[in-house]
Amino acid sequence: MKRRASGTNDREPQATAAEAVASAIREKSAAFELISAPELIALLRERKAGFPYPEETDESETAAILETMIREYDDLQMLTGTGPPCFYSLHSMTGAYARILLDKREDVLKLIAGTVRRATGIYGRPVALDLFTRPPFDLGLQMVLDCLAKMAAMREFSDITRTSTSISGIYLYSTLHMDPDHAAMLAEWLDVGQAENP
Repeated sequence: MKRRASGTNDREPQATAAEAVASAIREKSAAFELISAPELIALLRERKAGFPYPEETDESETAAILETMIREYDDLQMLTGTGPPCFYSLHSMTGAYARILLDKREDVLKLIAGTVRRATGIYGRPVALDLFTRPPFDLGLQMVLDCLAKMAAMREFSDITRTSTSISGIYLYSTLHMDPDHAAMLAEWLDVGQAENP
């Protein structure tokens, strides 16, 4: 349940800070961005938003404080990965969208591989390379190609490979879930067959 606001003169600093935290997270989410714990604290201090904790509060303490604050608001969520926790609002983005943004921040190679593995393993289809140039990925084409070149040299991504269609479309798939002939047939259907057989 959301904290009830009292009169402005008798508000506790933590109540004011919680509202500022909620506002900052929602603002970032509305712009389709995550905000990390350190970014959030820096923003609140810059705005003099009444964040009632000393500068020397360490990163894990800060994350715990923020997590406690966001529990008051049903739409606010925390995501954890390998870096500092990040926050978002369900008013502006889904958990799946937020997870893509977090993975993009932390490890683009794993983001690409995970997306391809899920598509071929769960949905049984290869992924058009240009998917990664569109939202929410928003990676440049050259960046995607550079990532694929790096992945080709790394054992942990050895299952990620590509196939081309008759109109030069490039599709990615995981050999853990799909054989080359099946991937090529599906890619051709997705790139050419569907358009010719609406």
